[in-house]
Amino acid sequence: MQDASERDAAGRDRVTMPRSRSAATRIVAYLVMLGWHVLVIIAYFVLLDRQPRTRVNYGFSRQEDMGFLGIPGALVLLGTLLTGVTLLQELLTESRINSTIVLGTAAALPTLVFAAVAVGPFLR
Repeated sequence: MQDASERDAAGRDRVTMPRSRSAATRIVAYLVMLGWHVLVIIAYFVLLDRQPRTRVNYGFSRQEDMGFLGIPGALVLLGTLLTGVTLLQELLTESRINSTIVLGTAAALPTLVFAAVAVGPFLR
């Protein structure tokens, strides 16, 4: 039989959140998030290599345009990495999600959204 303090106001059993996660769980979640960042960087260089090098009307080629995007894009990518680390710390302490892959992917969402928005025009 349960004590009354173990039930909430509606009479349901309380859901206890894990107080701390193991070091292995934290490391795997950080590695998943870092893996998404590395995948975005690799995809950028693959897409950069596939852009045409021909100039049109004395302007920059699509490859040069995308190369110029890489300079400020690296700074934004660093910002999304720091945002992802902060988000992952919050998710690890307050989330009831047990899957490290889901936690790492959720923390990498700012990077994935940035990559989709920044590279979208070059995929046409």
